[in-house]
Amino acid sequence: MKRNSKRFLALFLSVAMTVTPAVLTQAENEDANVQVSVTPTPETEAEKTAVAAETPVQENATAEEENTDTTVTPAAVDASAVKETPAATETPASETTPEVTASLAEESKNEEAEAPQPTAAPETTEEGKTEETDKPETKPEDLNPDGSNMTIDKEDNSAYKMLKIKSSSAELNGDKIKITLNTDGKNYEKLYLGSKEDPDEAKNAAAIVGTENEDGYTFIFEVPASEQVQTFSIVPFSVKNQKWYTNMALKLNVPGMKAPEPTATPEPTAAPEPTATPLPTAAPTQAPAQNEITDAGIKLVKENGDEFAMFVITGSTVKVSEDKYIVTLSTAKQNYDMIYLGSASDSDKEANSIKGVENSAGGYTYTFEVTASKEAQTIAVVPHSKKSQNWYAKGILTITVPAVPGYGEAAPTPEPTVSPEPTEAPVETPAPTETPVPSTTPEATTTPEPTATPAPGSCASGIYNITVNSSSSMFRVIDCVLTSKNGKMTAVLTLSGTGYDYLCLGTKEEAAAADSSTWVPYVADANGKYTYEIPVEALDNGIAVAAFSHKNQIWYDRILTFQSSTLNKIGDVQDDPQPDTAPDTTITATPAPTAKPNKKPTATPTPTATPKPDKKPEEESKYESDLSGGTASVNSSTTLADGTYTPDSFSWSGGSGKVSISCNKVTVTNGQAYATIVFSSEYYGYVKANGNKYYGACGGGTSTFTIPVALNQNNTIIGMTTRMSQAHEITYTIYIALKGANDPKKTDKDNPADDNSMLSTGNKKLDDSAPEITGLEYKDETTLEHAKYFKLYHYAKGITLLEVDMTTDTARKPETVDSGKEDEKTKAADSQELTGTEKLYMGNVVKYLIVPEGAVIPAGLDKDVIVINQPVESAYVASTDALNILDKLDLTDKVTALGMEKEDCTVDSLTAALEDGSLTFAGKDEDTDYKALVKSQCGISILSSDILPTEEADTEAKENLLKDSAEKYSTLKIPFIVDRSADEKDDNAKAEWEKAYEAIFVTDEEE
Repeated sequence: MKRNSKRFLALFLSVAMTVTPAVLTQAENEDANVQVSVTPTPETEAEKTAVAAETPVQENATAEEENTDTTVTPAAVDASAVKETPAATETPASETTPEVTASLAEESKNEEAEAPQPTAAPETTEEGKTEETDKPETKPEDLNPDGSNMTIDKEDNSAYKMLKIKSSSAELNGDKIKITLNTDGKNYEKLYLGSKEDPDEAKNAAAIVGTENEDGYTFIFEVPASEQVQTFSIVPFSVKNQKWYTNMALKLNVPGMKAPEPTATPEPTAAPEPTATPLPTAAPTQAPAQNEITDAGIKLVKENGDEFAMFVITGSTVKVSEDKYIVTLSTAKQNYDMIYLGSASDSDKEANSIKGVENSAGGYTYTFEVTASKEAQTIAVVPHSKKSQNWYAKGILTITVPAVPGYGEAAPTPEPTVSPEPTEAPVETPAPTETPVPSTTPEATTTPEPTATPAPGSCASGIYNITVNSSSSMFRVIDCVLTSKNGKMTAVLTLSGTGYDYLCLGTKEEAAAADSSTWVPYVADANGKYTYEIPVEALDNGIAVAAFSHKNQIWYDRILTFQSSTLNKIGDVQDDPQPDTAPDTTITATPAPTAKPNKKPTATPTPTATPKPDKKPEEESKYESDLSGGTASVNSSTTLADGTYTPDSFSWSGGSGKVSISCNKVTVTNGQAYATIVFSSEYYGYVKANGNKYYGACGGGTSTFTIPVALNQNNTIIGMTTRMSQAHEITYTIYIALKGANDPKKTDKDNPADDNSMLSTGNKKLDDSAPEITGLEYKDETTLEHAKYFKLYHYAKGITLLEVDMTTDTARKPETVDSGKEDEKTKAADSQELTGTEKLYMGNVVKYLIVPEGAVIPAGLDKDVIVINQPVESAYVASTDALNILDKLDLTDKVTALGMEKEDCTVDSLTAALEDGSLTFAGKDEDTDYKALVKSQCGISILSSDILPTEEADTEAKENLLKDSAEKYSTLKIPFIVDRSADEKDDNAKAEWEKAYEAIFVTDEEE
């Protein structure tokens, strides 16, 4: 050990002697410390050769080998040149020869020596690869001003070669420096500016995602501008290990660039007093600050925000041409020969495609025009595969075209140029203060009324497009419409994907603990994108928002920032009138709230319009012919006398349900019926109906139209809304019931409808008599002498109403008809958890409307009843009692799936079918195989009453099972019935359930 240590020391000194005449070093051996004084001696060529021959080359030493005591045997060195001196000998202070104090053990632990050492072991990275460390020190002062020689360095300033920078640049952009790094290798795909000690959540939220190219990745980001060289800690994310590299601290030196100083306003010079004021010359128009972006950084991304790897854009430009942007996209590969701007479902993609032109890089360049805008635009793109000759249809791909700086901004008008003739005694113009006072008294002018300035963090009343920055790339806002009214702001966000069920203002912990009524559910727009309406307390301040993941069923923290600099007004909104009080002209600035408010505001639902009818006839709204053929003409003639009427009932269907429609007045003019319909949104620009396009009155939260309608029939209308930042047409069906439309003797203007309607009793209890259903004529009732849990009522056109009691004689808590006494908190929570059809299944009574093939029912009835369309040819049965009834009725041929094993099946023919595989066992309750039901084209499911709780202890579990079933069956649009025949008190009552199943499966032809 001692011999090897000395030989290694001798080799080290032999190299060092070429630089310094004498070296003092201290070597550690097994016994004691000795101080060695070495005097260099001439070295012959033979000795040099011997040294070189004895020095082994270590190319692949591992990190473990670096820390061992094994040393390299150097060439022989003249022993007479080494003189051992006792450790107690003290080196004189005047000695100029430096003393090497590092021990061999410490030397072996160093990642690399300060001077080049050909025998030093290379560094081992987290990839398990070795890295050479012989690159000279990268000094900040050596950085090129344009940043073309930037490197990722370690703490000792040597370059970290596992993240080698092939090319780089730094460009001053206002008060920021834009950094571009192109790597040589694909070891790391993301970067994080910050400490390696920061939590992974912070790194992931602020990660700089690289764009993959042929040689590596391109990273583009900005840092604050500074006149001095800046050093930033940087953490890379490993492609191989899929984790952040934290073995050592890395850094990036950025060259200094001075941010432009604001242009100082020069003090006015002494100007002679003009004898006459000539007319000003024409004010020149200032050119935009820039008319082209040469490196637009456009990417083709998927719905989750990730770049589409098969279509990597290597270069992009955006250039202004009058009111258009000319956009060019270049690729390095020829995977796709055409692109189409629009939806994959469009039929005219080929005719409107953009052909790629082969470029020098071996890829394609695509050039096209889009409308110029002051805001970034997100555009759907469909690429066309050169190989398969198919259009891409596996998901939605988009590009974001940035706005060219300066476009659309009003050019400042310079002061008019005058050429006055000086007088003998020029008067010096005083320097202006904050409020300049003219040197001469001008003629009196009218003082304008002061304009109220919006409080900081807010904007004037109106409708705006605005850019929203998100803290997470998995929560990307692709569109936002901000409405400011009465000093309050709300925003409709459109996300790039469909992965979140709810939003809630606050943190994820606050959202989980909050009442579900404060959660904001998504609303799918016409393109299937998820939108959410949330309140906005302030612009430019981060707002804490929690998002509930549909896949993982947990809340995630997000920070949203609404950028006021990107506001683009697209519409006007009138503030509500204020009470008649003395106006207060004092404008008090409201401080912007913090990012995390103490109290979470709840989403404000769109109010339902409830206009009061009056006796004044309404005139038909202004209209023009609709050449698109969206709607057909209607027969609006009626036998009613001219005048105004209140509809007996009004129902509608269509849309997302967020906007409601009401109708409280029908006007009859010259024997033609006109309905005044009101949307609970002021953003409906027109309505298509009767083959025309009608323009109504919008404002105050509603849009009102008066259109011709066919009474007591379904009418198709199309409404155009601008609520989602651009025009969208939504199809609705409306039904206006008025009894006397065909028989005036039956009309009662003052008492239009009775209270025995489906809406009055809802799903609280079984009806004692047949409910009046909008648009359906009642015929008769099936008499039941024994059965307790169902009712049957028959209407014209062969339509039957089946009511099944789900609560009586169970442990379920009955819901009273007097719903006003219901706990509001529970009611709000239930309304958030259940929507539409799901809620109908959870009532005390479930009502089913059995509709024969070809029969038409009024629009909107599906909001009050479960519709079963006949014929029913395929059924899933999980109730033994129901199966026995179907067997008795000879209807087992309708059974295509069972919810029972063959040993539990009581019908021999079905048991045999289970054995030979011609009948499917589809599980039961929580184990139901819904895929099997879809495969069997199931038309109805009959469940056992075991799903209802019989004891208090089972209530919660059984209710959750019922909710889950309601949700899944509603999604699949498969109606289900809970068979309660087994719960009837005797065999006579059970036998009457045959009538219920006959009504479902057997079609009666009405004469």
